[in-house]
Amino acid sequence: MTKPAPSALAAILASVADKMLADFKASGIAKHRGSKGTVRESQLLTNFLRKYLPRTVIAEHSGEVIATNGEVSGQCDILIMDPETPPFWDEEDYRIVPVECLYGVIEVKSFLDSEELRSACQKIARLKAFPKTAYHWNKIGQTRWAYGKPWMYVPTAGMIFAYDGLSIETLGEVLHEVSKDLPPELRVDSVWVLNKGFINWTNPKNHNIDPCPEPGAGIVAIEAKPQEVLMPLAAHLNNHFVTAWASALKITDYMPDDTWGRCARAWPPTATDSAPES
Repeated sequence: MTKPAPSALAAILASVADKMLADFKASGIAKHRGSKGTVRESQLLTNFLRKYLPRTVIAEHSGEVIATNGEVSGQCDILIMDPETPPFWDEEDYRIVPVECLYGVIEVKSFLDSEELRSACQKIARLKAFPKTAYHWNKIGQTRWAYGKPWMYVPTAGMIFAYDGLSIETLGEVLHEVSKDLPPELRVDSVWVLNKGFINWTNPKNHNIDPCPEPGAGIVAIEAKPQEVLMPLAAHLNNHFVTAWASALKITDYMPDDTWGRCARAWPPTATDSAPES
């Protein structure tokens, strides 16, 4: 029995996977660790994310995330953000973004082993815990259901992408171990290894794959060829971000009173001003 022909999108993404792997292998000539990191992240961003992410979001390479309580993240590999809100600082290869404008983060690795996975999970959990409070609540009543509860904003999603790594089963064991004591909203939403497969959460009721972990969710590790990884990744990102929305950023919440300078002089109302009615 002959196999059905792959869909047009599957064929396109298969060629993208081939190009990403070829480019990544070619980048092995870069000796500096930082240079290799920039190459691997730029390849994912240019070859895949900017082409297949829904237009409700924008993906950018490298930056830090800040919150009104003073929390500052470490350097994040790829930020997925609200396209309508500019970052606080934006250079060609770095930016500083308020967490209210952040929809998701992707940590990118050359080779994902147990230590790298644990470290990325801890980094993502810390970032997911940043409070999102600085909004003009112009979308009051709109909620997002995720991680087993409703949210008045889109909670931050966190994913890990690697070009190669340990067996997908071994990585699944590590993810299960590091996630068991975390609430669902602080867990990594998925792990993708281009040369091995991917790890997703399963629905506790019907055991189907979910975009994010619900209370009682299980984990499934799926072995896949590079050509078979990007299609479900595209669907996963679409599920997370195609309906992303944000209330307007209340930027003054990031500006404490002592940053406004001092009053040099004040004038009383002019004579033509009418006093407000009591």
